Amino acid sequence: MKMNNSEIKVLLTASGGIHALGVIDCLKNNYEKRKIKIICTDMEEKELLKNKADGFYIVPKGNSKKFINTILKICQKEKIDIIIPGNADEILSISKNIELFNSRNIKTTISNFNNLNIILNKEKTYSKLKKIGINIPEYYRVKNYKEFLQAIKKLGYPKKNICFKPSKYSESGGTRGFRILRQKNTAKKIMLHKKPDSVEIDFETTKSALKNTGPIDLLVMEHLPGDEFSTYVFAEKGKMIYCISNLRQKLDRYYSFEAKIQKNKKIEIMCKKIIEELELTSNVNIQFKNSKNNIPKLIEINPRIGGTIILPSVSGINLPYLAIKQCLNEKIPTIKKSKEIRMIRYWKELFLQDSKTLEINNNLKI
Repeated sequence: MKMNNSEIKVLLTASGGIHALGVIDCLKNNYEKRKIKIICTDMEEKELLKNKADGFYIVPKGNSKKFINTILKICQKEKIDIIIPGNADEILSISKNIELFNSRNIKTTISNFNNLNIILNKEKTYSKLKKIGINIPEYYRVKNYKEFLQAIKKLGYPKKNICFKPSKYSESGGTRGFRILRQKNTAKKIMLHKKPDSVEIDFETTKSALKNTGPIDLLVMEHLPGDEFSTYVFAEKGKMIYCISNLRQKLDRYYSFEAKIQKNKKIEIMCKKIIEELELTSNVNIQFKNSKNNIPKLIEINPRIGGTIILPSVSGINLPYLAIKQCLNEKIPTIKKSKEIRMIRYWKELFLQDSKTLEINNNLKI
């Protein structure tokens, strides 16, 4: 255990993700006012992180043979105490090589490798959790175009909308590969009337992409049109300690999205079962979406800190800092109730000069 007055050195990987700035704020502004030095890594240079963090390194991709050695060298140079991995490839690589870190007394915020292998394969996740009563969307795993056509027919297309995405987590993190197939959509309509970041696709484009292009590995699922919940769970070896759900709402072009803390008993019960079944530890982000009948169904499990982690932390439960305390074998405090608050994440300009941030009304006059 580290003394409260000694500096804790944390390595935050995949820090190009939207979670990173929130994690930095949570750790730097922890309620015990402890000194935490944060070193960030990413595959590309990030000017903002170089300003916010205490150090920054460019590293290879998480599944690269050079990744682990690079991380170990950074840990040695910076005397790292704890690693918070930020994406699937890096989580798996570190988990596979956990003894290399344990032998150097470097702690990590990840669960065991065997269960991670299940979580990072969506079909395995759905199959396992369906058996214990978790609400799962109707889905089919397909390996070729013929199976894709059979699956969308079973799901009710074209009368019903369907969606699909790669079955492997490493190929579909976030919205990568996720598409919604609507009968009324055409390539022309999508090209001329949908925003560039739209996930909608038409049948002819789908056919062109999948037919006669070799093997595929997709989960084809029912489309869930209801509210989306991003749930933040903090756990200790299969025991759920905290569960905070936030309702995610898309907004107009002036905002990226809005989220608000909203208690949901059905989701809490499912999260508890999931954590117990998979014996998960530390921060886990579990996402649900409501069916048209308002039944929450599991979308995916992310064995890492989520993108809006700042929201539960501002509401009263600093989840990234609790992960640090957990790694140091310190007692996790009991917080009876979090505040039900609302967050709007919006676009804001950042001005840089010689890699230094300029603030309006300070360095920058307008």
